[in-house]
Amino acid sequence: MGASGSGAPAELLALVDLLGRRHALAVFWCLRGGSSSFRALVARVGASESQLSQRARELREAGLVEVDEAGEYRLTSHGRRLLGVLEPLAGWAGEWASLSPRQRTPKGSASQAADEPYS
Repeated sequence: MGASGSGAPAELLALVDLLGRRHALAVFWCLRGGSSSFRALVARVGASESQLSQRARELREAGLVEVDEAGEYRLTSHGRRLLGVLEPLAGWAGEWASLSPRQRTPKGSASQAADEPYS
């Protein structure tokens, strides 16, 4: 695994970059329940056809999404493995989102690091 200058593995940064692109994670997440037509994805995600086409292409090129014999989009085996990783993260995110800002800050922690500039 390669490492970037930030210390995070380059492969993880590449995946986060891919999924962080507008509508990419939404397309991926919509496919967790099974296959879907292009038009149904456009409607569910709320993206333009050109945006969704670009994201679907990128997800296919990454090996996370494929088009089946009926012409519908679905997760590949790699996509389903990634889904197994993201579902617990989604659960954690739901719990985190329900916390107030005060609950998110551990007791005794400073609001800024010592070397962080004041804003």
